[in-house]
Amino acid sequence: MEKTYTYKDFEVTVKLEPVRAVSSDFTYGPPSGYLAVVSICTAEPRRPIGVPVRLVAEGNRAFGTEDDALATGFSAAQRVIDDRFGP
Repeated sequence: MEKTYTYKDFEVTVKLEPVRAVSSDFTYGPPSGYLAVVSICTAEPRRPIGVPVRLVAEGNRAFGTEDDALATGFSAAQRVIDDRFGP
């Protein structure tokens, strides 16, 4: 899943990477969690700001839901934009 947001003339993309439990019988169930990969670009012209950042939840664990991963990824991007380019 991938979601794009607009924030203060920047485009924020949060892409989710599913995490699956490793099993010895090679059967795959639903994801056990998600990692958020966050990219920030200028809106016009579209240029990347830094490199994509991979985020995990507290304790170095995967996020439990898609919504948690998306919200945390977008929030992190907002903080980077505010810190780097001012309020």
